[in-house]
Amino acid sequence: MVSRSTQSTIREAALKAPNGSVALALGALTALALFAVLFPWFPGGQRLEVGVRTDVGVVAPRAASYESAVLTEQRREAAAEAIADVLVLNPEIRDRQLAELDRVLGAIDMQRRDQTRAESARETAIQEIAGVDLSQRAAATFVSGSDVRWATMQSEARDALSRTLTGAIGPEDVEGARSRAGSFLSPLLTADETMAMTELLDPLVVPTLAISEERTEALRREAAANTPPVSVTFQEGQVIVPPGGVIDEAAYEAITTLDIRTGAVTLPAVLAAAIGSVLGGAAFGAHLWVTKPRSLRGVRRLLLFGLTLIVPVTVAKFAFPLILPDADNLYLALALPLAAGAVVAAVLLDISSGVMVALVMAGVVGVLSVAVPQSGGPGAELDALRIVLATVASSLAGLFVAARAERLQGYLGAGLAVAVASGLVAVMVLLLDDERTLTEVAWIAGTASVGGLLTAIVAVGAFILLSRPFGIITRVELMELVQLNHPLLRRLQDEAPGTFQHSMLVGSLADRAADRIGADSLLVRVGAYYHDIGKLHSPGFFVENFGDGANPHDNLDPLQSSRVIMRHVSAGVDLGRKHNLPEAVIAFIPQHHGNRLVAYFYREAAKVKPDVDPTLFQYPGPKPQTREAALVMLADSCEASVRAATDRSAERIRSVVEGIIAERVEEGQFDECDISLRDLRVVADSFVQALSAVYHPRVEYPQPTRRELEARGHAAPLEEPPRRREIGAPARAVVVESDEEFEDGDEPVLSEDDS
Repeated sequence: MVSRSTQSTIREAALKAPNGSVALALGALTALALFAVLFPWFPGGQRLEVGVRTDVGVVAPRAASYESAVLTEQRREAAAEAIADVLVLNPEIRDRQLAELDRVLGAIDMQRRDQTRAESARETAIQEIAGVDLSQRAAATFVSGSDVRWATMQSEARDALSRTLTGAIGPEDVEGARSRAGSFLSPLLTADETMAMTELLDPLVVPTLAISEERTEALRREAAANTPPVSVTFQEGQVIVPPGGVIDEAAYEAITTLDIRTGAVTLPAVLAAAIGSVLGGAAFGAHLWVTKPRSLRGVRRLLLFGLTLIVPVTVAKFAFPLILPDADNLYLALALPLAAGAVVAAVLLDISSGVMVALVMAGVVGVLSVAVPQSGGPGAELDALRIVLATVASSLAGLFVAARAERLQGYLGAGLAVAVASGLVAVMVLLLDDERTLTEVAWIAGTASVGGLLTAIVAVGAFILLSRPFGIITRVELMELVQLNHPLLRRLQDEAPGTFQHSMLVGSLADRAADRIGADSLLVRVGAYYHDIGKLHSPGFFVENFGDGANPHDNLDPLQSSRVIMRHVSAGVDLGRKHNLPEAVIAFIPQHHGNRLVAYFYREAAKVKPDVDPTLFQYPGPKPQTREAALVMLADSCEASVRAATDRSAERIRSVVEGIIAERVEEGQFDECDISLRDLRVVADSFVQALSAVYHPRVEYPQPTRRELEARGHAAPLEEPPRRREIGAPARAVVVESDEEFEDGDEPVLSEDDS
């Protein structure tokens, strides 16, 4: 059988095992979102494509001379088109047309001989013969003519067509050739017969001269080859396309030759976007897979992680077409609050996630700055370098300052760090430009300051808007909640002073232990301060608030008492939400008890009814979901147990602390959080040191001297000096552990009087 400790170790390993499917899904979704951003389409910018009418026109960013392939091709095409088609006589055409005539005559003859149908039906059938367009009068002439006349007409038709197609007929000579074909008919034919023959022959008279593709193409190639190339020269600032003009192929060639980005959707641009997207998504997925940050557990937090990258780069995509190229050296890109994404990720998630956002974002905005339409020309490389370095430097500076900010002023400091970092980077790049001016330094200082201020404003706004929906609490909010003048803590001091003192001690214990195991110590302290606020519902029913009064549970049966005790969990959740406490803090209220039994009252009930259902005395849970909640659970039990004990030696305190931790492990209370056995060992040592310091033994002072008594106005010494009691020891006999008496159900601790 596997021991409980082994089972616990297995659970811990499962909790810490990398979730490959989640990392893969995060990487894939991030890549898709980045592909949408990097796709070579820029809203709000001027797309430069053939046939597009420009709004602001296009000018040359630099001087250049080149041989225009487009203009050269156009001139050569014009020279080639000037060469007329070469026509040659094709004798096969005459034979083909004569064969077609024989087919038509045969079809007409077959209809003439069909005596089973009326003349009108035969006339209609003749008109429907394919390849001819005969009138009703011509069809009637063919049907009504005698066999002799029909034979004469056939002979005349063959002779006239053969003579007509014997000569050279060009496309422009077809009408004349058809007239000649009619003149070749015998004058002995009647007018109707001549008309019918003319209608029959006209479609069959076609050009006999065919285009020689080979000879024509050879002449045109020769003409194109003899055309010299066209050279084009542009001066800096020269208009390529005037405002409102339409970009033709020559202008588009000039735009591409002068490195003016067109913004066109091309296969290389799409492939570049795809590769960049895959790399960015892989970086995010690898970050989740390798570092397994606790802050990225849960769909909402993963979504927030992605948004801190996608939102800033989307802003950059919309803004860059409006401010790039920076031909006037205004450095407006520095005013964009792109660093806010990394700052938000660091504050709401963790520093490593913020760093990852900063690095990937710098790469993405670098690609966008290069791909923006009309961003080419001199200085474009420096613009891209400045944007990349300023983005990564300002983001890192801002997130490191903001990550530990505990006041709003700290976020202003982060904005200042952003401004200084981006400004210094911009000045560094400016020094690489041979055409730098002093005025540019002033612009850099102004735009960097605006960017830092906007970063602070956007970051604070994001904290306010996103922390609650994504279940995250900022350090600023925690610092506000830890103040003892909070309404709920004030009520605890006034209405449940024992609970208040207990919560303060629990907060101190858990805070110290959290620091040692790398948990969020500030969140732990706040959670400990508010974990028992539900006792305000009925503070007199909890032992730490009894004072010298009677025990109210004496008049209740164990089940009623347990329900009163358990009520403080649901009441605490309701009270926390009523006072708008963050969900991250409210979660400590039910989780610090887990699904444990109110053991004291369960055992009292079991004395009367041994088979009583233990679930009636069980807290609703859930078990601790985080290391922070587990720390509060342990600190709550350990502080109460040690306070209620009569033996507070270091050995006894260690025994109590280690016993409580072992009991919680055996109960499986930590199955759903990622606290490790090593963490629990560190926590135990921390608790023992802290509790030993709080409940250390006091020295019993000697009897006052006569002089001391005379100075106080006493005539003689007291017969028996007062015996000092250890601070924190119970003033009267207490049967069970402090506030654990009616909550956590640890074993009763008898006082000396009871023993």
